[in-house]
Amino acid sequence: MAKKTTAQAGSGKLGDIAEGLGTLLGNAEKQWRAWQGPRDAVVKAVTDVRDRAAALLSEMGAAAEAAAGKGSKKGKKKDKKNKKDKKSKKDKKAKKVEAEKVAAEKARTDKAAKSDKVEKKAKKAEKNVGNKAGDKPGKKKRAKAKRARAAAPAPAPAPAPDFTGPDAGDTSEP
Repeated sequence: MAKKTTAQAGSGKLGDIAEGLGTLLGNAEKQWRAWQGPRDAVVKAVTDVRDRAAALLSEMGAAAEAAAGKGSKKGKKKDKKNKKDKKSKKDKKAKKVEAEKVAAEKARTDKAAKSDKVEKKAKKAEKNVGNKAGDKPGKKKRAKAKRARAAAPAPAPAPAPDFTGPDAGDTSEP
C-alpha cells in the first residue's frame, strides 16, 4: 500500500499541474474571446473611418478639379480640344515667327552679297579708269609695249673677236 500512496501522490502532483495548466489555458481562451468581440468592432470602426476618409478625399479632388476646370468627361473633352486649339495656335505662331526669321536672314545675306558685288564693281571701275568700255585692265599698256618693240630696230650683231692677230696668245693687259 505504500506504493499506492506514492503513486497517487506523484500522480496527484502531476494532476495538479495539469489541472492548473488547464485552468490557465481556459482563462486565456475566455479572455481572448472576451477581447475578440471589441477587437472586431474596433477593426470595423477603423475600416469605416478609412473608407469614409477616402470617399471624402475623392470628393474633394473632384471638387478641386471642377474648380480648376477639369470636371466631368465632357469638360475634359472640351479641355483637350481647347488645349489642341491652343497648341495648334502656338505651333502656327512659332512657324510664322520662324519663317520671318528665315526671311530676315535671307534678306541680310542677299544684301551683304549685293554690297560685296557693288564693292567689287567699284574696285574694278577704279582700275579701269581711262580704259575704253570692254577693255581689260592693263590692255593698253601691253599693246603700247608691243608696238614699241615692233618699231625699234633690232640691234646689230656684235663683231666676232679675231683670235688670229698678233695679240692672240697674249691675254695680259698692256
